Amino acid sequence: MVPTRTITLPEPLCAQAEKWMAGRFDSLESLITFLLQEIARHDSAKLDEAEEQIVEQRLRELGYI
Repeated sequence: MVPTRTITLPEPLCAQAEKWMAGRFDSLESLITFLLQEIARHDSAKLDEAEEQIVEQRLRELGYI
């Protein structure tokens, strides 16, 4: 099992999220886990693109491209 952490969120925000997710997620925790995973995946893809651009620029500077 993966270790977990406890966070504190405002009750009105939790209630609103639970209302919005009705039928889509089993719990508020699963919604937040999904959202954080998506953010991390998206940020990782951005980083990969930025790294790719840096490598391409260096290769151009060296005359390989």
